[in-house]
Amino acid sequence: MLTKEEIRYLKETLPQREGPLLSLYLDTHPTREENAGKAYALRAKAAMKELGVPEGVAKEVLLRLDEPPRGRTRALFAGEGFLESYEFHVDFPLVDGVLAHYGEPFLAPLLFALDEYERYGVVYVDGERWRFFTVHMGEIAEREDAFLALDPSLWREITLSREGRRLQQGRHSGGAGMDLFQSRLEAWQVRFYKEVARLLERAVEEEGARRLILMGPEVPVRLFEGFLPRHLGERVAARLPSLQSPGARPGEVLKRVEEVLAQAEREEEAALLRLLEERGVFGPEVLALLQEGRVHLLALPWVPEARVYVCPEGVYPRPEEAPCQGPEEKPLALVIPGLAEAYGTRLEFVHGEAQKGLLERGGMAALLRW
Repeated sequence: MLTKEEIRYLKETLPQREGPLLSLYLDTHPTREENAGKAYALRAKAAMKELGVPEGVAKEVLLRLDEPPRGRTRALFAGEGFLESYEFHVDFPLVDGVLAHYGEPFLAPLLFALDEYERYGVVYVDGERWRFFTVHMGEIAEREDAFLALDPSLWREITLSREGRRLQQGRHSGGAGMDLFQSRLEAWQVRFYKEVARLLERAVEEEGARRLILMGPEVPVRLFEGFLPRHLGERVAARLPSLQSPGARPGEVLKRVEEVLAQAEREEEAALLRLLEERGVFGPEVLALLQEGRVHLLALPWVPEARVYVCPEGVYPRPEEAPCQGPEEKPLALVIPGLAEAYGTRLEFVHGEAQKGLLERGGMAALLRW
């Protein structure tokens, strides 16, 4: 998982490198038939040849691609005496499995992917302890110190007391002593859950988690949720039971929450399409509106296969609309990130049924600022 320092480096330091730089994005998903026999290396070689990448730089890139892929997408940045490679466990919106640029660092696809895949925080509760994970771009990392300040014996006492009351329910009618015991126990819970909420708030802020998933037994999870500050409570996207095995490994937690993330993504995309149908503009004319600075949000198919025509005056959907002689034909996927960045436009790529609906309406849609 990219650290905040690595993301800062990509955003601030890499763009300042002098000299032309190859920016290469490749689909390297090892289970896809189109990647059999390291076919992605052949696509990279063809793209570099078309761009006129120096032979020495291309050779170093191909040597790096000899290494077996560890993820679904690889991003490489290379120049004379310089090569950096990053692997991601998620898909990028690439046409024919490759996107390449030679010149100024082309970071927009990576930066938009970092934004597209929201960072989730997962609060995991079992009978022994509280844990916090961060899930982002198909990877999971446990923050070991998130709840380190909690007294584990207090949590075990609360858990055992709750189980004891459940077993005794119906066998005791109550009384002053029982009422006092329960009120004191409730006070312990209040103090404990308030402390957990405070620690969670700090971890969420430091990790930059936009959404939350709560995993654990229903009663303590619901109790805890009631102590969350409003701004954290509004981020709760799902509640799931704990895994059966105590001390679940991070990979097991990731496998369980990925199902929820995929469902949440589909629901958000369907909601976006409904909003676009109510208030949006569809079709190639969106390109002109984008370059007028009027587009707040631009929605595209996950793999935008359209091609556009570039003149000094702008970008056009059809060659006959271009005002210059011999406009340069380019893939929309190569041009659109830079346009969106230049005009402060939010990009959204949609999959599945939402993508199908978008393609039926001209292949792109926008929500306007005015």
